[in-house]
Amino acid sequence: MKRNILLALGITILLYGCTGTKSSSDFSHEIMIDVEQCLEMPLQRGKIVSLETSDSSLLYDIVSIDQIEDKYFIRSRNKILTFDTIGNYLYNISRVGQGDKEYLRLSSFFVKRGELYLYDMNLHSILVFAPSGRYLRTEKIMEDVNEKYYPYLIHPYGKDKYIAKNQFNGTPGFITPALSLLNEKYAITKTLEGHTLHTGFVLFDFMNCDDNGDFITYWEALNDTIYTVVNDNILQPKYLVNFGEYSIPTVERLNKDVYGLIDYVNKPENKKIATLIRYVYEEEDYLYFVFSCEDSVRLALYNKETRHATTYALPVEMNEGKYRLASFLKVDKDKVIMALEDCENIENNQSLFIIDKKELYEK
Repeated sequence: MKRNILLALGITILLYGCTGTKSSSDFSHEIMIDVEQCLEMPLQRGKIVSLETSDSSLLYDIVSIDQIEDKYFIRSRNKILTFDTIGNYLYNISRVGQGDKEYLRLSSFFVKRGELYLYDMNLHSILVFAPSGRYLRTEKIMEDVNEKYYPYLIHPYGKDKYIAKNQFNGTPGFITPALSLLNEKYAITKTLEGHTLHTGFVLFDFMNCDDNGDFITYWEALNDTIYTVVNDNILQPKYLVNFGEYSIPTVERLNKDVYGLIDYVNKPENKKIATLIRYVYEEEDYLYFVFSCEDSVRLALYNKETRHATTYALPVEMNEGKYRLASFLKVDKDKVIMALEDCENIENNQSLFIIDKKELYEK
C-alpha cells in the first residue's frame, strides 16, 4: 500500500513558508537521525482502538485529535467526527452548509476551556459547540477583511490569546510574516519577526503549544528546521533535523521550491530520502515528531539531555501486512497516539494506536 509523499500530506495546496539553507551553528540543537538504526514499535505494550466505519463516520485521514472525558473529537479534513474511547461513532460536530450553525470551510479546530471551536475563514467566524454537539454561539473574526494580515490557521496560545499562521498575500513586493499573535477577540496584536511566507502551500498541522506557552514548535512542509517563538516577538530556528546521507541534498533545497521538492522526493530513485517532519511536540525532557522514509512513517523521540534520538517503525511483518503507520501524532499528558491504516481493507477507517510515553523511552 505505497503512497507518494504528496498523497501522504493529505492536504490542499494553500500556503507555504520557505527558508534558505542554514548551517548547524544557527540552531540550539542539531538532531542527528540514524535512519538505519530504527527500533520496532512495541505494539504489544499499547492498545489499538478501531474506529467504527460507516457511511456517516468515514475518515479521509486524521488531522487532529482532542479528548474530553470519554470522547475523541477527530478532525478529518473538512469535518469533525466524535467517537467514544472504544471506537464507536457518536456524531458529527456541525456540518458544511449555509446555515447559522454550519460552516463553509473548516480552517482550524481546537478545544479551549472544554468547548469546541471551529474556525471558518470564508465566513470570518468561529462556531463554538459543547462536547455534546450542542451549538453555543458564533464569534466573529476581524470583520474588516481589508487588514494587511489575516489569520488562516489559529491555535490557542497561553490563557487568553491565540497564535495564527497568516494567509499568504501574493501581492508582488508584499512581505507576509508567517505568524501573528491575536488577543481574546481574535484581533491581531503583533506580527512576529524572523520568518516570512513566500508561496501558497501549508500543512493543516503547523505548530504545537503547551497550555502555558512555554514550549512552542512550528514547522513547514519538506523543511528540516523546527522553529520556536521567543519573547512573543520573533520566530527563530531552534532544531535542525539531520538525516545524514538520507537528507534532501542541499543543492536541491537551494534550487527548488516546495512543489519542485515534492516532485524530487516522489521519484522512485529517491524513495529512501527521509523528510516530511510533522506533528512536532516539545516537553521539558523530550521532543517528538514523525517523518517519512522508504514509503513508511516513523516516530522520532529526541532526549534533550543526552541529545540522542530514537526512532521507531512498525515491525516489518506488520508494516507489510495488517497495518501501516499514517502521518499523524498526538502527544497528550502521559500518552502518545498514532494512526494506523488498515492495509487489508483500505476502505476501513484508520485505527488509533495508544501507548504510554514511558514505554517508548529507551531503557
